[in-house]
Amino acid sequence: MDNGRFITEFENIINKLNPKKVFFVSSKEYDRFGYRKALEKLGINVVSFTGFEPCPETKSVRNSVDLLKSSGCDLITAVGGGSAIDCAKGIKYYADSDIKIIAVPTTAGTGAEVTKTAVLYENGDKQSVKDVSLIPEYAIFDYYTLETLPTFQKIVTGFDAFCHSFEAYISKNSNDESKRYSVESLKLFANNFDAFIEGDKSAFESMMKCSELAGRAINIAQTAAPHAFSYKLHKLLGFAHGQACVISLVYIWKYMAENSNDEVLIETLSFLEKLTGFNPSTLEQYIKKLGLLDSIIMSRDEFEETVNGVNLERIKNNPMKFGIDDVRNIYSSFILVK
Repeated sequence: MDNGRFITEFENIINKLNPKKVFFVSSKEYDRFGYRKALEKLGINVVSFTGFEPCPETKSVRNSVDLLKSSGCDLITAVGGGSAIDCAKGIKYYADSDIKIIAVPTTAGTGAEVTKTAVLYENGDKQSVKDVSLIPEYAIFDYYTLETLPTFQKIVTGFDAFCHSFEAYISKNSNDESKRYSVESLKLFANNFDAFIEGDKSAFESMMKCSELAGRAINIAQTAAPHAFSYKLHKLLGFAHGQACVISLVYIWKYMAENSNDEVLIETLSFLEKLTGFNPSTLEQYIKKLGLLDSIIMSRDEFEETVNGVNLERIKNNPMKFGIDDVRNIYSSFILVK
C-alpha cells in the first residue's frame, strides 16, 4: 500500500503554514511512515520528541515543555496513536501556547485527532486536561498506516471507537449531532470490524472513519460509565484501554438492561442492539472469542481500590444513575475476589 497521496496532503499543509522548525512527536526515533522524511525534503528542521509512555504521564509531558520552548519550533506534528497525539496536545496545554498541531493518527480507535481532551495520567491514574484549543488544526487520515498495526492493537483500538460511539449515544450530554456521529460510526464498525482485524485492506479506510466519527461524538457528548469503570482495570490488571472499556461496557449494559425502569433508556438500548448486532451476552461471547476476556481475579484490596476508583461525579452523564452499591454490584458480576 502506498500512502503517497497523504504525504502530498501533508506537504501541502506544511507549504501553507511555512514553519521554521517542527516539533515532531512520535513513539519511535525512526520514521516509519514518511512524514519526517517529507519535512526534511522540504528543508524544514525537525526536533524529535519520543520521551513519553504508552499512557502519557503528566510528568513526561511537562518535562517536554522546556524543550519545545527552547527549540524555537513553531509547529507540532504528532504521528502515532492516541498516546502520541494526546502527548502533543498536552505539551501545547502546559506550554500555554497557540502553536498549531498536525495530527496523523495511525490507529483506528482513539479519535484524539478531533477531540478537545488530552488523555494523560498521573502515576497510572487518569489526569486529563481539556480545552477547545487543543483540537488539532489539521488531521491526515492516512489509513495506510493501519497495515503495520498488530492484530491485537487493531482489536483493542477498534473497541475503543466502539465504546466511544456507544457511550456518546447513551450519554445525557448527547444531542442530534453527536448521535448522528455515533450511529454512523457504529454502522461502520458493524460492517468492517471483522474484515479489519483479519487484515482486509479494503476495511482500513472505513475503520479510520469509524474512529474519527466516534471521536467527534465524544467531543460533544463525552464518554459515560464504561470508560469511568475501565481505568482501574487498566492500571491494576494491565488490560489495554479498549479492552478494559469493552469489558466494562458489557456488564454495565447488562446491569442497565436488567435494572432500569426508564422506558427511554430501554428503548435506546434496544435500538443499539439492532444497530450493533450485539446484546450484552453476544458481545461478551465475542470478546471472549477474541481473547479479551477470561477469568478476572483480584485481591480484596485491589477490588476495593477498583470500586472506590470510580469517580461518581464523572459519570453523572450516564443515563442510569449509579451509586457506590451499583458500582460494587457491577464489578462483582465479573470480578472474582480472592
